[in-house]
Amino acid sequence: MSDLGRVVVLAGGLSHERDVSIRSGRRVADALRGAGVEVQVRDVDAGLLPSLLADRPDAVFPTLHGATGEDGAIQGILALLGVPYVGSSPAACRRAFDKPSAKDAIRAAGLSTPDWVAIPKTTFRDLGTQAVLDAVSAAFPLPLFVKPARGGSSLGAAAVRTREELPAALVACFAYDETALIERQIAGREIAVAVVDTGDGPRALPAVEIVADSGVYDYAARYTAGITEFFAPARRSPQV
Repeated sequence: MSDLGRVVVLAGGLSHERDVSIRSGRRVADALRGAGVEVQVRDVDAGLLPSLLADRPDAVFPTLHGATGEDGAIQGILALLGVPYVGSSPAACRRAFDKPSAKDAIRAAGLSTPDWVAIPKTTFRDLGTQAVLDAVSAAFPLPLFVKPARGGSSLGAAAVRTREELPAALVACFAYDETALIERQIAGREIAVAVVDTGDGPRALPAVEIVADSGVYDYAARYTAGITEFFAPARRSPQV
């Protein structure tokens, strides 16, 4: 048996990504049990906090996706209760979950990120839809990418290759968030790098290259078996 004790895996929640979260939780729970850890899987509901207080686990492993799971809310509550958990601090979660805030932080640190504008849905109503669309079209060369300012799994995200595609992309985006992030689309390889810190400082895991059959790593490409290839380590030159 592991000396980690009992771990509560949080999975589910009420975001648009509930189904994905349940699958993530199942995989994490299986991996922990395989390592000899006692695991309990719980949803996020009115019974969660009383349960954690009545029988405190040694750690909580959130596998919640989307709002309340990645925006720092559940992390803040766990910190308030003094329950150890896996993941970033509430402040880091808030900054990363909001894409415009994350891009501001990235650019302030001297890193490159595509030019963008974040436009709330109310702005189109207040200033006139066509006038705002004309301003965006004049400022940004095609192709563009439209995505919800908050949220994951590429829900509501769309590539825009022509001016005529922009209104429909915004409508789809606003189904998931009140603010749309519109940015220049950058062509290139999609590479993911996870960073972990187990107490000795941050450490980057091997880079993973992601190649979707459709050319866009959207919701279907993420969660449909067989239509996306993953290369670990990524196929990159030593210089990169």
